[in-house]
Amino acid sequence: MSEYNRDCCFTSGQNWFRYRVGAVIISEEYALFAANYRDDYYYTVGGGVHMGEYSRDAVLRETMEETGLELEIERPICIIENFFDGDSSLDGLECHAVEIYYLMKPAVKTDIASRSVMGGDMSVAEKMHWLPIDRLGDYDIRPKIAIKLAAEPPAEVEIVVNDERKKFRVK
Repeated sequence: MSEYNRDCCFTSGQNWFRYRVGAVIISEEYALFAANYRDDYYYTVGGGVHMGEYSRDAVLRETMEETGLELEIERPICIIENFFDGDSSLDGLECHAVEIYYLMKPAVKTDIASRSVMGGDMSVAEKMHWLPIDRLGDYDIRPKIAIKLAAEPPAEVEIVVNDERKKFRVK
């Protein structure tokens, strides 16, 4: 079984669900985001939690896999129930993810050569980008709440519902 198939993730009909961790990585007034050559937006470093894996272990594993750096967890900052319309590999699916975000930081801001690909697809290599925190609103970052988390990390864990679906709005 590939590592990707061990993620807490499933599809049922037109619905897709994933349990994910995200890292809000801040250094010297910059926040680290990932991008890839298939999608035209930025997203937090992180990924799927494996079956039976603690979220803290998953975020440490994912950040190491994607950045090659051993990062330190400062604290958990947010649990997001994230709804969005699928695109690219999830095109046409109604997506729902539960995401736990951790505030993390490296010792120093450094250029990072990503070692990660999307879902095991070698043609979709990721690239890491240090974006200036005071200009995050200038970038297409998803989920949008990640901009606020990087600019003003909450002092205590917050639970947030982030609904970016266009067709189906559930109130």
